[in-house]
Amino acid sequence: MNRLDTAIGTSAFDPAATEHLTRLFAMSPDLLAAAGFDGLLKHFNDAWEQQLGWPRAVMETKPYLDIVHPEDRSETELQIGRLAQGETIAEYVCRMVCVDGSVRWMAWSGGPGDEAFYIVGRDVSERLAMEHELAQRADRLQGTNAELQDFAYTASHDLSEPLRMVASFLGLLERRSAEDLDEKGREYLRLASDGAVRMRHLIDDLLTYSRVANEEPRREQVDLHALVDDVLAVLGPAIAETGATVEVGELPTLEAEPTQLAQLLQNLIGNAAKFHPPGRSPTVCVSARRTTGACVLTVADDGIGIDEADQERIFAMFTRLHGRDAYAGTGIGLAICRRIAERHGGRIYVESTPGQGSMFHTLLPDAPAAPGTPRQQAFA
Repeated sequence: MNRLDTAIGTSAFDPAATEHLTRLFAMSPDLLAAAGFDGLLKHFNDAWEQQLGWPRAVMETKPYLDIVHPEDRSETELQIGRLAQGETIAEYVCRMVCVDGSVRWMAWSGGPGDEAFYIVGRDVSERLAMEHELAQRADRLQGTNAELQDFAYTASHDLSEPLRMVASFLGLLERRSAEDLDEKGREYLRLASDGAVRMRHLIDDLLTYSRVANEEPRREQVDLHALVDDVLAVLGPAIAETGATVEVGELPTLEAEPTQLAQLLQNLIGNAAKFHPPGRSPTVCVSARRTTGACVLTVADDGIGIDEADQERIFAMFTRLHGRDAYAGTGIGLAICRRIAERHGGRIYVESTPGQGSMFHTLLPDAPAAPGTPRQQAFA
C-alpha cells in the first residue's frame, strides 16, 4: 500500500479507485494531508503549495509545526495529541505562516490513523475577517443605539419642565384673560393648549419607550388576571367614554416584568377600545394560550381593522394611519409594545381584516426555570 492509499484509505489492489481518488486528492481546493506523528507530512496535495507558497520539496522535509504561527503551536500540539489518542477533531482554527511571511487562518478537521493522522484544512481568513468586521459594526451600532436612546431620554426629560411651564401659563392665561379675548383669540388659546397636551403625551411616550429600551426586564411571577384588572381600572374612564365591553378569558401566571407587561396591555386594550367606527360600541377580548415554551397573549377587537400593507409598519415609531381629528395618539404606543415583547425575548404581530377587527398576539417565551422549580402548568 503506497502513501496515497494509506492517506485516503483505499486499496492498492483497486487501480481504478486509486486513480479516481488520486485525481480528487489533487483537485481539492482544501489542504489535504496524511501527517505523521514524527512531525512530517507523509502525503499532501498541491493546495498546500498553491495557498501557502512553500515549494513541495521544502514541505517534504520541513516539520509542519514550523509553518504554524508561533503563538498557535502549543494549542496545535494539544490537538495533535488528541488525534494520537484516537479522537476526531471537527474544527480547529489556527494561523499558518506563508512563505512570504503573511498569515492565513485555516480551519482544520482531522481523524486518527495507525501510522499517521489525516487532516483537511480550509482557508477561513476572509470569513473571519468578515465576522470581525460585522462584530465591530454591531458594536458600533449598539453604541450608536445606546447613545440615541440616552439622547431621547435626556431630551424628553429636559423638555418636560419647560413644557409644564408653558401649559401652566396657558392655563393661567385662559382662566384670567379668556373673557377679554375675542372668539379668534380664544380659538388660538385653545389650539395652543391642545398642542401642549399633545406634546406632553408625546414626551411621556418617548420617556416610556426609552425606559423600556434601556432597562432589562426584571422577571417575576405575574398573575395576568390581576394585572388585567389593574389595567382596566386605569383605562376605566376611556372605556366608559367609548362604551366598550371588555371580555377577559382564562389567563395564566407567567414570568415577566409586571410594569412593562402592564404598559403593553394598557396600550393594546386602549387601542382596541379606541379604534372603532363612530356610533358603535366596541367589544374587546383578552385571552391567552400556552404553546411550547411560551405563552401567547391576545387582545382582539371588532373595530375598524388594518390593511395588510400596514400591518408591519404600525409597529414603527410615530406611525399613524389616521388623522388626530379621527383618533388621538402619538404613534408610539405599538412601538413600545414591540420593544417590550422583544425585551422579553418574544415578538408581537397582528392579524386583521379591514372593517372586521384586529387580533394582536404577543408571544412571551418562558424564562428558564430555576433548578428544581417546576414549569408553569399548561391550561386549557
